[in-house]
Amino acid sequence: MIHPDLDQYVVRFDSSSFPTLRALLAGGQLQQVLTGVPGWPSAAVYQPLVRVTVHGDARVHLGRTELSAQLHALPSAAYEALLRRSDAYWQPAGLAELRTLFDTPDVDSATFRAALRTTLARPLTQDHTPHLAAPQHGCHADWRPDGTLLLEQGGTWFLLLAFELRSLVPRAQERRVYGIDLNDDPALCIVDAARTVQMIGGPHPLLETLRREHVTGESGAALSPTEIQLVRTLGYAAGRAPLEAALCHLLGEAQAVGVERLDLRTLQPRFLARSRERATLDWAMAWLPQALYRAGVKLYRVPAAHTTRACHRHPTQTGTVHGRAFHCPRCGAPQHRDVNAALNVLARTLHARHVEALA
Repeated sequence: MIHPDLDQYVVRFDSSSFPTLRALLAGGQLQQVLTGVPGWPSAAVYQPLVRVTVHGDARVHLGRTELSAQLHALPSAAYEALLRRSDAYWQPAGLAELRTLFDTPDVDSATFRAALRTTLARPLTQDHTPHLAAPQHGCHADWRPDGTLLLEQGGTWFLLLAFELRSLVPRAQERRVYGIDLNDDPALCIVDAARTVQMIGGPHPLLETLRREHVTGESGAALSPTEIQLVRTLGYAAGRAPLEAALCHLLGEAQAVGVERLDLRTLQPRFLARSRERATLDWAMAWLPQALYRAGVKLYRVPAAHTTRACHRHPTQTGTVHGRAFHCPRCGAPQHRDVNAALNVLARTLHARHVEALA
């Protein structure tokens, strides 16, 4: 049964599970359905004919068949809902302490790698505590396993999980319109009409160091596939936390929100390879629109063309970007690149609202 009004989040199966999924399809445990999924026009959609359960951050069962999927790549409310519904959720012993160490400023990479290997050497333990959830996210979700679907597109398999989502954030009496520029450092630049600026999310020094030392092959720095998987999970959680705090603010304070209409063809090479940046993309494409919808906040996706290089004060004037500085020939003084872009997004959002009001 497909629930059109449930909130749906899509995570990727690991490629190691693709042959098993094809075998489940051939064995009649997956049934193709004709109803499409928004945003996936060319995907084949299947409904599992067996019970769906989850047993860890990467472990999902279809009946008795265990598969590996990136279950950590969910908004915190949905992640918490999975843990509540699971009869037996297995996590690394000491995961909470490892996450604290991962997010500790100036922690030495060798110290973290030693703690990582100690954690993974221990047996998994049954633990229903959402250690990877953001402390502040402003939503509650209930998982609906009977709304689960599987998607196959171009040989890659995805898991669609369905939730009932609601906002827990009280709405302010006076609400504002916000414009958001999406980037990688900071992840978000948020502005309102009063030109209040919020810079959300920055680089994670330890994560960048671990990546660099692994790639360059420094002594003792190479990570095993299991270690890489856990580091990616921690990186995703680190990226998710400030994004969800920003979403919590928008749920209470926003009358409307404008973001750029993203072209995934240009974003994916840069964002999908990195766990922290992947959280930013997931936030913009799925978490933000669904949470705003549940809170009654209008979302506008405005054209992204020239938001970085057009001056927000002189929209027909093209400027130059050097690092984080934007230079407009008519303004003279340099501006912050991301603030200028966010103000352009805000202006286009206000224009869209004006046109909408006249219609």
